[in-house]
Amino acid sequence: MGRLVTTLLVLCLIPPTMCSLAAAHDDLRRGLEQATRGRLLADATPAGGAAVVPIRWSPPYYVANFTIGTPPQPASAIVDVAGELVWTQCSACRRCFKQDLPVFVPNASSTFKPEPCGTAVCESIPTRSCSGDVCSYKGPPTQLGGNTSGFAATDTFAIGTATARLAFGCVVASDIDTMDGPSGFIGLGRTPWSLVAQMKLTRFSYCLSPRNTRKSSRLFLGSSAKLAGSESTSTAPFIKTSPDDDGSNYYLLSLDAIRAGNTTIATAQSGGILVMHTVSPFSLLVDSAYKAFKKAVTEAVGGAAAPPMATPPQPFDLCFKKAAGFSRATAPDLVFTFQGAAKLTVPPAKYLIDVGEEKDTACAAILSMAWLNRTGLEGVSVLGSLQQEDVHFLYDLKKETLSFEPTDCSSLP
Repeated sequence: MGRLVTTLLVLCLIPPTMCSLAAAHDDLRRGLEQATRGRLLADATPAGGAAVVPIRWSPPYYVANFTIGTPPQPASAIVDVAGELVWTQCSACRRCFKQDLPVFVPNASSTFKPEPCGTAVCESIPTRSCSGDVCSYKGPPTQLGGNTSGFAATDTFAIGTATARLAFGCVVASDIDTMDGPSGFIGLGRTPWSLVAQMKLTRFSYCLSPRNTRKSSRLFLGSSAKLAGSESTSTAPFIKTSPDDDGSNYYLLSLDAIRAGNTTIATAQSGGILVMHTVSPFSLLVDSAYKAFKKAVTEAVGGAAAPPMATPPQPFDLCFKKAAGFSRATAPDLVFTFQGAAKLTVPPAKYLIDVGEEKDTACAAILSMAWLNRTGLEGVSVLGSLQQEDVHFLYDLKKETLSFEPTDCSSLP
């Protein structure tokens, strides 16, 4: 599991922007991790017990609107369940990516406070520099290209019905120009600087409406995070990890099996770890499971009458022309069985998606982990956002469990 962070960064190749952004903020992340964690929590205001945050599909991400500062300035951010930081672009940003809303202006907020030099947070950032007693940082370029720089700060955030004073990254320079729309990220991961930790939450949940319906989705924080409860509700424990393990930042589940229809394509021995992920729209399976999945789907949707495309559009590996002989209805369900016998069913409509301007091609929004071309990731699979649609997921951080149930997400209050 020691290469899990690399895996999550490389996942952002779909699309590539995320990798550059995440890696560029790695120095700031490490600095905050080494700093006095209690101080970050002391700066945060609890959410008051409950909060509801509307989120929407903004291809290829699920995005939340919020405000920063006093008076409040509008912003938007990608909701990242594996994310470690809260950050946004700030004014005077040079060569920064385009965003839909005006860039945050720190000087216009009476509650904005830059992190000064000499603090534990600042001193622990490897690439820090000081200018006018402001703690600045620069993210290094990555193999995918792109870098960002900025400074650490705190300010008041209003996210849905919640208000909190948060530590965040204020980006003022970037050479990344492909992330149009959102202004930053809201990290929900297991780090002391994520939104979850800074608001002292013990539970949160989300329910993602299907991307093609344009209906609202929801993120629930604190006591508002609860399931309806029914016979279809399942619960699985998170994998316990050491604080020194990089996997401790993420929500990991132990897999007993993966089935495609009636065929078992992975077992606990061949594919024992599943990572929950909301930034990557696609799922990735261990290579042996993916090959069996590809075979099962190919045979089910048409066989010789509807063979897969010889050259599918990138980044897809398995695509079909929607012509005579093709049938999505006959494709198998993909079923994940977790420790404790909990089962999550992904029907064909969630993984065989229409692509192209004419929507005349159907592609599997599932890839092989071998596609990442990384070693040390044996047994790890990833559940992407498209395969999580219309399922309400509850993260209970006291019980260390993930509960979930099929739900019409657009019907939730």
